[in-house]
Amino acid sequence: MPIETLTELQYSGDRKGPWKIYVYEPNGQYHKGGIWFRKGPSKYPDEELGFAAAKVECANAMRNGREVRICDGGDMLVFHAKGSDILYGDKFWEEIAA
Repeated sequence: MPIETLTELQYSGDRKGPWKIYVYEPNGQYHKGGIWFRKGPSKYPDEELGFAAAKVECANAMRNGREVRICDGGDMLVFHAKGSDILYGDKFWEEIAA
C-alpha cells in the first residue's frame, strides 16, 4: 500500500470547536504538542486551556515572533500566523467570541 504525504496545509471554516493550538519553537520546525480549548466552559479542565487563556497564549506567541497554528478536530487549520502576520483566520477570535 503506498504511503501518502500531505504537502499542502488544509484550511477549515469550523467555528464550533473544540480546537487545538500549536505554538512552534523559534526555529519554526517543531512544537511541543497541541493543547485543546473550546468556547465556553471546559469539558476537561485538567486537559484543556480556557478560551481566554488560549487567546492570551496565541497573542503572546505572536508577539514573540512564533508560528501559531490552530486546528479543528479534523486537524484542518482554522487559524495560522507567523509572528505578527496572520496568514489565515484573521477574524477567528472575533467570530468564535460572538
